[in-house]
Amino acid sequence: MKTRGFKLFVCLLVAISLVACSKEITDQVIPMDQKVIVINQGNFTEHSASISLYDEANGSIQNRVYEQANGVAIGATVISGAVAPNKQALIICNYPDKIEVVDSRTAKIVTDPITEGLASPRAAVVTDRRIYVTNWDYDYIVGSDGFWRYPNSYVAVYDLQTKQLIKKVLVGTDAEGLLLYGSSLFVATREGVKVLDATADNMSTKGLIRSADVSGAAKHLVIDNNLMLWASFPDKGIVQINPNSLAVTKVVEVPVDGMDGYISSDFKGEKIYTYHTVFNASYMAESSSIYAVETSSGSVSTLFSGTYFYGVGVSPSTDNIFTAEVSFTSNSLMKVVSPTGELVSSAVAGVGTCRYLFF
Repeated sequence: MKTRGFKLFVCLLVAISLVACSKEITDQVIPMDQKVIVINQGNFTEHSASISLYDEANGSIQNRVYEQANGVAIGATVISGAVAPNKQALIICNYPDKIEVVDSRTAKIVTDPITEGLASPRAAVVTDRRIYVTNWDYDYIVGSDGFWRYPNSYVAVYDLQTKQLIKKVLVGTDAEGLLLYGSSLFVATREGVKVLDATADNMSTKGLIRSADVSGAAKHLVIDNNLMLWASFPDKGIVQINPNSLAVTKVVEVPVDGMDGYISSDFKGEKIYTYHTVFNASYMAESSSIYAVETSSGSVSTLFSGTYFYGVGVSPSTDNIFTAEVSFTSNSLMKVVSPTGELVSSAVAGVGTCRYLFF
């Protein structure tokens, strides 16, 4: 695939040796296998998480591939994951805190899990040299709404080859998604989007971005075809940021999941997808939708509807959108949807299906 968006995606994955030097981004293409690692979070504390492997070419799915490959269960709640340029998959686990490193094609363990420097890890970005992981830490305060806040959140930096911890950098409260653009690492926090200088592992603060038009926390980050960043703020929608000037350039009101706040962009960078589930007074899901935002115009449309969605992802190979009718007590039903909103296929996955890693 030779579209600008795909090359941009590749550039972000191999993510620039600007961390170590001043080379420009090159169009190094990582071949796609049309495979998808499906992360099934599990029910917290029950260790019911699992990994599925979906083949986009034929629509088949293999469940519990980690257990089959390694003879043991993953033994944790799986929060998220990332695929490195060498196609090692980093599976971010919570309770207990660890990062399992597996071969993305086989799910077989390739090295001991990363445990040093982790305290309630959330999300990761992997380059050809470094691993960046957001952590909530364990210290908390109770907000006026009764929810816990984690004011000492940080980013842990690791060497990709040795998996050794390099440093931990405080970033604010409730750190979640992160994105590397050039030598700047953008981190979503309750205070706004924190910007760190990743040059030579410097990690000093370059700025904090927050629009006066939004309230609440920033959650996750994506990039569009004009090299503009977008951050989700569930209390408002999504916010466009110029990554060079660090200025907010657009605010789009769109429903965003209030708990997770996850968003995903297509790999042409033309659309951003959000999801939102409506619950009744008994916290039972009543309806759920995937929304598409045109990055050029900011127009919003409803792409696909169901009962209870808990994540969204977009394939760089097919442009299909992935979500699931989620269950935390039994297997979820993964749904694959075309860019025009038609159901392409469905497959039974695991408990708490939430993230999709494409390779």
